Amino acid sequence: MHSIAQAISSLIGIYTFLIVARVALSWFPGIDPWNPLVRFLRAIVDPVLLPFRRIMPTFGGIDFSPLLAIIVLGWLARFVATLGAGFDPAYEIGYALSQIVLTVLIVFSVVVLLRVIVSMFHADPWHPVVQMIRAMSTPLTRPFASVVPRSRSVDLAAVAALVTYVVLYFVAKAVLSVWVRGL
Repeated sequence: MHSIAQAISSLIGIYTFLIVARVALSWFPGIDPWNPLVRFLRAIVDPVLLPFRRIMPTFGGIDFSPLLAIIVLGWLARFVATLGAGFDPAYEIGYALSQIVLTVLIVFSVVVLLRVIVSMFHADPWHPVVQMIRAMSTPLTRPFASVVPRSRSVDLAAVAALVTYVVLYFVAKAVLSVWVRGL
């Protein structure tokens, strides 16, 4: 039974890698969508992502369905690995929810960090990558724009948002770990 669980866990790991590859390819708009590798990844990954896309709305142009799929696959791998050792549904649901919250906060932090970096290096505002970063991060930094003064050297609203999201991550991690252990 242990070798079957390891094989399933390995397959889940490979599939998770394919999801990450599919997401990474979507970040490069110049890639030919008819390329056999791109078509293969879409054919393998998109049917699994479709149900998650129906559940998770996009936020600021960010599709969270791959994150949710990876978290569910990770949970499934944990479930298979602990099969026979006892399964506590309340703990597993609490763990999955805590991972979703923490992952979303990490994504928010990374997106805002990219905005801070772009502003620090005064990147060309008309470059497509810069426009994409700004479009994704604007909903995350907008609440801070009215509170923080404007600066010509760095986007202070993005810095304030980054600090806030990082602090929120560590607070949420502490609170959620106590909550999950209590389940």
